[in-house]
Amino acid sequence: MLCVTLTLAKNFPNAGASETVDQLVASLRQHPDAVGGAVAGFKAVGERQVQGCLTSADETVGFVLSAARSGAWGVHLTLLSFDTNGQLPWGDESSMRPVLDAAAKTGAHALRAPGGVEVVKAVDDKLVGPKDFPELGPIESTLQLLCAIERRRSDEGQEAGLMINGGKSQIQAAGHLGVSQQAISARLHAGYWYESRKVAYWLASQVEQVLAG
Repeated sequence: MLCVTLTLAKNFPNAGASETVDQLVASLRQHPDAVGGAVAGFKAVGERQVQGCLTSADETVGFVLSAARSGAWGVHLTLLSFDTNGQLPWGDESSMRPVLDAAAKTGAHALRAPGGVEVVKAVDDKLVGPKDFPELGPIESTLQLLCAIERRRSDEGQEAGLMINGGKSQIQAAGHLGVSQQAISARLHAGYWYESRKVAYWLASQVEQVLAG
């Protein structure tokens, strides 16, 4: 399982922070891949944070990239390992609470991290980073790079990429957007769309390996 803690960027004033947090929670509350039971979906943690748990590494990577693209959130990702039977080592939210609270307490560190992302792993109710758990190093640095690319991609490049991901060809996307196929190709190339999607795929595989280890 993966715990995602989002911390609102410092350039968002406190006056509107709670409203922004509430809006995000409302949009994520019915998340299809959220863990069931007491920790289902995402919820506010104070006035400037949102926290929730996901089970899919692939979806989590996509979620983190989406949060990074908005430029509004620092992303703190905590990996929670499964046991040898493929089950979580905790039965409910109360037993997970020390880890969730620790993630919330240190979540703001992500705002100062490269790409606005920090990755840790829960070990015996404590959070350890890449220095103590080297397998996290490639995951964190790759995710930071992907998030940096995501933030720099133009809206036009993002729109074209999402259409390609949706199954359209470059020619079909061009027709829908009213531009040439060459323009679509240029947008995808400038935004490193194909390269970043491939890296994101293998990054999710790395995350799954660490979770299963």
